[in-house]
Amino acid sequence: MEAKVNYIKTRLVQQVLTSHECFRGMEVVRSDLHTPKHLDGFMSAIHQLTLTLRHSASGETSTVPLLVKVMKGDELFRKQNLAHVLFPNEINIYANVLPQFDAFLAAAGSDLRATRWCPRVYLSTMGQFREYSELFETFLVMENVTPRGFRTGPRLDLDEAHLTLMVEIIARYHACSYALRIKDPPALDRLVERIVPLNFLQDGKVFFESYDVVFRLAAERLFAYVDAVPAELDSERFRQHVHTLRTKYGPNQSELMQKFLHRDPTYSVILHGDYNRNNVLFRYDDGQRPVEVLMIDFQENRYGSPALDLSFLMYMNMTPELRERFWEELLRRYHRQLMGTLCAVLHCEESDPRLEPYREASFRAHFARFALYGAMVALNFIPSMMSSEEEVIEVSGYFEQDIHCEGFRRCALAMGGDVVNRRITAVMRHASKMGYMDVM
Repeated sequence: MEAKVNYIKTRLVQQVLTSHECFRGMEVVRSDLHTPKHLDGFMSAIHQLTLTLRHSASGETSTVPLLVKVMKGDELFRKQNLAHVLFPNEINIYANVLPQFDAFLAAAGSDLRATRWCPRVYLSTMGQFREYSELFETFLVMENVTPRGFRTGPRLDLDEAHLTLMVEIIARYHACSYALRIKDPPALDRLVERIVPLNFLQDGKVFFESYDVVFRLAAERLFAYVDAVPAELDSERFRQHVHTLRTKYGPNQSELMQKFLHRDPTYSVILHGDYNRNNVLFRYDDGQRPVEVLMIDFQENRYGSPALDLSFLMYMNMTPELRERFWEELLRRYHRQLMGTLCAVLHCEESDPRLEPYREASFRAHFARFALYGAMVALNFIPSMMSSEEEVIEVSGYFEQDIHCEGFRRCALAMGGDVVNRRITAVMRHASKMGYMDVM
């Protein structure tokens, strides 16, 4: 571990300093590395790196707060969790996608910049670094935006203000793919070709092993609960939808999930892929109202329906009560921002025939075909987000040790108790009522 720490504090720091004009003439006075427990993730470790720099000419010193994201685990753990796909895809977003979006927006005369929708990135690289480890590694070095007032939002449930900020920034991000398709299709194709497919099934076999396990257990938990409390199946339509989910897909939930990854020549965009409140940072005003948001953690990015990002956000972070009164309005806010961004970038009106496929009625019909994706993914993650810290630590330990062990299964089926059971059932009930489960 000491060798890895030294590598980050020396070699990696030098790469950062030599890669950016803003550090010209600067020398390192001090390099401090700290790994906060609250930043620890399932598959990555995030270190706080604080550099004290001195300008060689003026002698003035400055402090640069950074975060360094690296992969966790041994080769087996990384293989089971597709780290060789997830982490290179994230590097690709920062190294290629966002800079290409920026160049396109600048050429179009737009003031928008995609790189401003994320913390500033100083280094995104991957390969074998023998002084660090013998494994394939990725390094992502970005600005620590905490000193600028950014922080994580509520643990699970978001209000209208938080949700609106999140749908508006993801709408702008999605709009870049559409605008690029309209103006320069080969450029979009080149970006898409760089994305390593993150499938649930591949060549007829399970590809995403860990997710196959968690999707199966999430469905098993839902079925067990509605069997124990049949009153939860409060309509014939919902009862039939759950029956179809159980009998058609049963333990093969990956088969259903793979269907949602269908690529569409009109609607597919470069996705965030894991668009949840724990993968954004908010800045608040003095009254603690959120006024700005930044996106982080693009590990699960794909090329697919924008509904994958949008439906996951909405099902994960809205209470059943908020869904009833704000679901339609939030979709409208996303769509308004999407169309407004397209018009601004393309210098056209909404009546422009090039935007015909993206008008609200067409968008809503497309969304309905893919929205069940977000509900299914929410079944997996709501238990962790609603459970105690002790339960999360326990299930995380089993996840890192062996996704197939009995301890992980026990936690997945029970953590959070009936409070979680009622919440995940409410998610599926809403998907049924909206007609999203009809796609099964």
